[in-house]
Amino acid sequence: MPRRRSDHAAERERFVEDLLAIMTVEEKVGQLVLQRPPVAGDSSHNHQIRDQLRRGHLGGFVGWGLSSEYAAFQRIAVEETRLGIPLFIADVPGRGETAVLPSPFAFASSWDCELAERAARLIAGEAQAAGRNWLLGPDVSLCTSVADSDLANCWGSVELLARRMAAAWVRGFQSEDVREPGLLACLRLDDPSWTVRRDARRMRDKLRLIAGVLRNSNPGSVALGAMAHGFPDFADGSREHCLSIGEPGGYEGLDLAGWSKIAAAAGLEMASGPLEGLPHGAMVAAVEDGRIAPFQIDDEVRKVIGAKYDLGLFSSEGLDRHTDRAIEAEETRALALDAARHAIVLLRNDPALLPLGIDSGDMLVVGPAATDRALPTGSSGREGASLTDGFDALGIAYKYVPGLALRQGGSDSGRLAPADRMAIGLASEAARRSQTVIAVLGAMAELGEAQRSLLEGLRSANRNTVLVTLGSHPLDPDILGSKLPCVLHAGQLGSMSGHAIAEVLTGAFAPRGRLPVALIDNSREGLPLGHGLGFSTFRIEEPRIELGHNRIVVTSILHNVGEREGMETVQLYLRRPIDRGAAERTLVDFQRISLDAGKSCNLMFELGGNQLGHFETNGKFTVEPGAYEISVGLSERRAFSEQISVPRAVVEAMSRDLASEPLPALFGKLRSVG
Repeated sequence: MPRRRSDHAAERERFVEDLLAIMTVEEKVGQLVLQRPPVAGDSSHNHQIRDQLRRGHLGGFVGWGLSSEYAAFQRIAVEETRLGIPLFIADVPGRGETAVLPSPFAFASSWDCELAERAARLIAGEAQAAGRNWLLGPDVSLCTSVADSDLANCWGSVELLARRMAAAWVRGFQSEDVREPGLLACLRLDDPSWTVRRDARRMRDKLRLIAGVLRNSNPGSVALGAMAHGFPDFADGSREHCLSIGEPGGYEGLDLAGWSKIAAAAGLEMASGPLEGLPHGAMVAAVEDGRIAPFQIDDEVRKVIGAKYDLGLFSSEGLDRHTDRAIEAEETRALALDAARHAIVLLRNDPALLPLGIDSGDMLVVGPAATDRALPTGSSGREGASLTDGFDALGIAYKYVPGLALRQGGSDSGRLAPADRMAIGLASEAARRSQTVIAVLGAMAELGEAQRSLLEGLRSANRNTVLVTLGSHPLDPDILGSKLPCVLHAGQLGSMSGHAIAEVLTGAFAPRGRLPVALIDNSREGLPLGHGLGFSTFRIEEPRIELGHNRIVVTSILHNVGEREGMETVQLYLRRPIDRGAAERTLVDFQRISLDAGKSCNLMFELGGNQLGHFETNGKFTVEPGAYEISVGLSERRAFSEQISVPRAVVEAMSRDLASEPLPALFGKLRSVG
């Protein structure tokens, strides 16, 4: 008979308390000490680490190291120490080993949380195979606009999508089955400026994000605020307000702010990494002279031992489980391709130039980015498939011209150079003799003079010009004054980028991505949040909105009125009483629906206190009576809107439901940073 979760919890508590009772101060402190693995060939450092291990003064490692090296250290910790406590082997998760997966922004563009969870599960399997048991991710960052410099590593601009994605990654990294534990995940969030700037709305968004992730997943560890990047979050200049949610009755996992507080009490500074740097000797001295209370150490060590127990590390089977899985290369490539397909966003297609079809006729490919194998993988340092590689794999005939002079480092951005004029002239002449032109631009936040000239030349020569943008920043030439009928945003799609783009261009796979951030100019003209086109046409009926005892129910019908199968993302937006006068509505739910041509589907959304409520700047979660504007549609602008009045009696019923959750009380701890 499988072991029940309650049985596991009881056994876990007994084990942890029994072990804690026989540990010395030196051994307890040792569990909070993580180090970088020794550099290859550094025998002195290697010897020092082994000595620390044997004395029980080291709790684990953080950073990249050889799996064989980690296995040897684990054996020392388990077999050659007094208590045999296994080690944490922590590292920041990458984007895949055999194949590079799409960037966080690309995954957000897919709006596909199931796909994200599959990707996380694969990354966890690769980490286990390399001897890791703790992944310092997901690192969740929200962008403020499409112009953000680090857009590739952001999860879009709205907290709902980001938290659903983050929860999916947490679930993928970890296992809910106590018999088959996965890795320990760490929710890291995010740019330290969000607590320093004291932006009330951004603060509320972050609180909702954290709450939502904790409601929909159970991350084994968290590092919030500046702690996510390796240093304490002293929002008001003091050492006492580390952004922490770990306390009795609240979050029960590893809250790294607790480690930071211990370091601060000892007068120590954290190192640059997310965990490393707590010196063993100085911390022991701080406990002995009373600067650190023994219960502070016990509280954190209790969580460490509990996490290692949950991972199964105290059994030989559990230790072996983290090193015996092999990931097939084909499995990684297949997932990388599927993820890349779903992340592509068709921004414009009027008149409908896409899909081209497999027999695309006389096609011209233009742009140095079309043959670039480094762009799709970003900063990974590895190569992926270019668009021309993708066409070659499908057997698509095409002609290729650079269109621009090659720049140093392979960049196609910059001012118009004399050599560009000749390249643009040659490309424009070739475009006149072609049926379709595919222009591919690389990584840039805006169109430069050279790109503008190239697009204008191609468009003048051939109206059937399709723009494909790589890099992290979506571009809409319409906003920038250069109208094009067809624009496809690919972004950093990883190793299988070229294959995925080629499939979408030819119609072998219909685009399904949606913008995770609005693509607008200062006048708010452009493309809204949630925008994205497919190769079919969907219509949604005006919704019916009903007020229940403790919830709002929204129903509608979605129709595929096109001629081919497609997928649509139906979005639900809310404007709360506190948002009155705000230009933007808040995304509170969405559903991805796949429908055959001519088919329909009934839709239902339920809104309760979790959706209607908001965090005040003091950290209190509140549901207010009043007029709420509810919008249902296919993007933030393509939506039906209706107001509904929510009376106090319904609000009170919603609040009673919330009272059974730990989240409202938990976030009371954050009032000091609001």
